[in-house]
Amino acid sequence: MLLGGLFLTASNFFLIWIPVFIRRTMDEVELVVDDYSGDYTSVFEVLFSSEAGVVLAYNSLLLIGTVLMYGILLFATRQTLIVSSRKIEFDIRNRIIAKLFKLPQRYFAANKSGDVYVRATEDVARVREYFGPVLMYTINTFTRAGFIITMMIIVNPELTFWALVPLPFLSAFAYWVSGFINKYQLIIQEQYSRVAGRAQETFSSIRLIKAFNRENYEQDRFEKISDSYRKKKLKLDLVESLFHPTLNLLIGTSVVIVVWQGGLMVIDDVITVGNIAEFVIYVAYLTWPVASLGYTVNTLQKSLASWERIDKLLTEPIEIKDDKNRLKDQSIRGKIQFKNVSFKYPGADEFALKNINLTINSGDKVAIVGRTGSGKTTLVNLIPRLFDPSEGEIFIDGINLRDWNLSQLREIIGYVPQETFLFSTTIKENIAFGVENASMKMVEDAADSAQVLENILEFEKKFETMVGERGITLSGGQKQRTAIARALIKDPRIIVLDDSLSAVDTNTEEAILKHLNEKLTGRTTIMISHRISTVKNADIIFYIQDGSIIEQGSHDKLLAENGHYARMYQKQLLEQELAQI
Repeated sequence: MLLGGLFLTASNFFLIWIPVFIRRTMDEVELVVDDYSGDYTSVFEVLFSSEAGVVLAYNSLLLIGTVLMYGILLFATRQTLIVSSRKIEFDIRNRIIAKLFKLPQRYFAANKSGDVYVRATEDVARVREYFGPVLMYTINTFTRAGFIITMMIIVNPELTFWALVPLPFLSAFAYWVSGFINKYQLIIQEQYSRVAGRAQETFSSIRLIKAFNRENYEQDRFEKISDSYRKKKLKLDLVESLFHPTLNLLIGTSVVIVVWQGGLMVIDDVITVGNIAEFVIYVAYLTWPVASLGYTVNTLQKSLASWERIDKLLTEPIEIKDDKNRLKDQSIRGKIQFKNVSFKYPGADEFALKNINLTINSGDKVAIVGRTGSGKTTLVNLIPRLFDPSEGEIFIDGINLRDWNLSQLREIIGYVPQETFLFSTTIKENIAFGVENASMKMVEDAADSAQVLENILEFEKKFETMVGERGITLSGGQKQRTAIARALIKDPRIIVLDDSLSAVDTNTEEAILKHLNEKLTGRTTIMISHRISTVKNADIIFYIQDGSIIEQGSHDKLLAENGHYARMYQKQLLEQELAQI
């Protein structure tokens, strides 16, 4: 970047000599014409005479050499300053992504995904403008203006004053317009985000829209948002269309003043005609640096605002810390203990979990049941440390969860979340997501264990079938089974199934559970479900209500107690009987 600043300063140094050589050529040719006017019948004969030819050739070579040096140095400027800014942008964006991966789930629960996305994209681009265009234009403005004004004063201070009179007005106008444009651009960007968000939501839910015959309704909603964007954009276009003509008017005014005052000075024999041409070119050279002051200041303000947002993210404390050297070689067997664990979501007033105490022995098959919102998902999210408990401790194999190597811990946990998420890629890549360089046999075995292999083989492209955004091309049951296969391919010591069989039929559920029992023998299995048929064969069942465990035991034991679990079981039996009528 320092080298780029030197290149830009040097390029402006060569730039200021271009008008000088043009003025010299004009003045020297004029002298030749005056000296030989009696010997030639036309100006062309004078210009192509040997004397005039030497003058033109000499000055043309100097002019060409100066222009070449200016162009080469300007190219070098962009290859240093602008390229450096792109590298800085690359580094900052990677730092942000790396930091986001380290931040706990609590951060994403407290911040909107759109805001996180903007910090990693738009804000980084604005900071890049500070290290690129802003820095380049600032150096360009001061060095070019300094060189040019110095040269103009050396030629004639009075004409310099007249030439610079309109430039403060030009700068003030450019500052006002660029400020308005930047302010309105933010409004337009927000409106554009609404348009893009509406389009994304519409196409993500296209099946629902068609099913409810709401195409016209959604079309009208989109047109209203799009029309608002159009009107705002037209207002901005109006200001931008006035900017350039006004800019040219002020530049033209400065040129007229130079020609007018310069003409008077030529008559008084103070300067030459070549000096007028020289000053006109200098004024043209000053136009963009002066006009860019407004753009530079406004862009600088936006860059600083964006950097504050980025800096806030980068300095966000990492709550879930991982000592990679700790317990790295420890083999995990899978015994899990919760001791007096309570948890509260960020910004929440009440605890989602309250004084949880439970023990899951290695190899146990455990079920967690309860009403919606009782805290089941929150509890299992603590095991892979997606959250850390607000109070109490969690142990695996008798060692505090915080003391385990985080990568190793998550490597041996197979997690199937409640909301099935599939990437917009092939079925094969979705299943193999958790294992690097997974073989085709591993993918097929995992799919078979999840009872989705037969469905996949029916597709035209089989495992190379694209699932579409969020798996839109698959049914709900197929998505859930694909997610289960993604967890099984890791061959985990602990597997968590968070209501991951809700979209499959009873026969498929029984087949999946049978395969899981065979494949996961000796492994700790935790299932969350609202179906008694899913959990009744578990070694131990925990019933959660309002964040607390109120019942625990085997299926038969809980039925004998005739409590909440028994009532849930009786209710489901009644529903099944009614469904068969």
